[in-house]
Formats: sequence, C-alpha cells, structure tokens
Amino acid sequence: MTTLLAHIRIKPGTEAKWEAIMADMVHQTMTTETGVRRYEYWKGEAANLYYCLLSFDDKATFYRHQMSPHHEGHDFAAVLEDIRLEYVDPVKGAGGGLPPTVDTPLPADADADLRTAQERFPLTIPAWWGTRA
Repeated sequence: MTTLLAHIRIKPGTEAKWEAIMADMVHQTMTTETGVRRYEYWKGEAANLYYCLLSFDDKATFYRHQMSPHHEGHDFAAVLEDIRLEYVDPVKGAGGGLPPTVDTPLPADADADLRTAQERFPLTIPAWWGTRA
C-alpha cells in the first residue's frame, strides 16, 4: 500500500482552472485506473491551499498514476505555485481501513516510466514508523 498527502499551493486567480483540472483528474483516475483506494481533493483554510489524499494498492500503481496520459496531459505549471508530496501511514485502528504504507521494490523488469517515477517520487519510510506497532 502507498498513501500520500499532497500539500498544494496554487497561483492566485487560478482557482476555477485548478478545480476543473482536479475534477477531470479524479474522473479520469477513477474510471481508467485500477488499484486506486483513495483520490480526494480538499480546500484548506488558507487562500489557494489545497490537499490531496491519494492511496494506491502499491508503489507501482501510484507511479503508473503519476505517469498516466491524463496526469501528464494537464498544464500544471500554469496553476501550481508549489506542491509537496508527503508519504503517510495510517494509525492502526484509526486509518479508515487503509493498510500500512510500505516500500516494495520495483520488479526487475520495470519499464522506463516506473523507473522515472521512482526517481521523481522516491518512497521514504521514516524510521520512527517502525518503532510502534
């Protein structure tokens, strides 16, 4: 399982364009991809701040999402000011039924898209996650 929280700041005045892109992204993701557990966008309290909760069956499924035609096809540079992806791990018994985030190795025959995505979005597991059950 791979779960992330994206912290997203958009450029002022691009709210309508951003939300239209996100609606299309959710529609395309949920109708064309498999292995997607959660894909939700939320507005934050601060102006132009959004969050996305993404959860996939595994790291490779997340990487396929990132490299998908619908993900690569939008002009994110026109609307994004900053984005930070944070891998998160559900608290046992309080994580909405999601399994733990784990970093499984890519298969030996992984294609170029998967290898590129791993370079761009390396999955990191903080050491302190392993200190609690």
